[in-house]
Amino acid sequence: PQQFVDELPEDIAPPPAGKSKTEFGFFTNEEFASVPNIIPLGMDEFIEINGTFIPAFGFELPERPARMTQILTSWVVKRAWNGLVGIDGEVKFGGFRELFEEEEIEEPPTSGSRILNGTWITYFMALAATLLFFNA
Repeated sequence: PQQFVDELPEDIAPPPAGKSKTEFGFFTNEEFASVPNIIPLGMDEFIEINGTFIPAFGFELPERPARMTQILTSWVVKRAWNGLVGIDGEVKFGGFRELFEEEEIEEPPTSGSRILNGTWITYFMALAATLLFFNA
């Protein structure tokens, strides 16, 4: 989202000469152009682990774009914690608070397990939906 980009320091993801930081919702900086849809490293590339370079297996993500996506995701969750309201005034997303915080339950559950508002799958689907909403 443009609000996220506007909050970044100028030296993070600097654009090429004569361009703005984003075009069509993506960074113009070549290193971050695929954020948040990061392209995995190719089989012919290497990754560094504790000072040793090993061949990539084809599913590793480049470190800086992956970190930028992590920061973006945290920003999205923070902004949408209490929900999102569209320009039409309608609630578009109820918020991560209702997904992640436990409901107050007066009677203990019969199964002996803790009851959470939703499931882990719901959390990740909501996160993905929010990213798509901001990316649209």
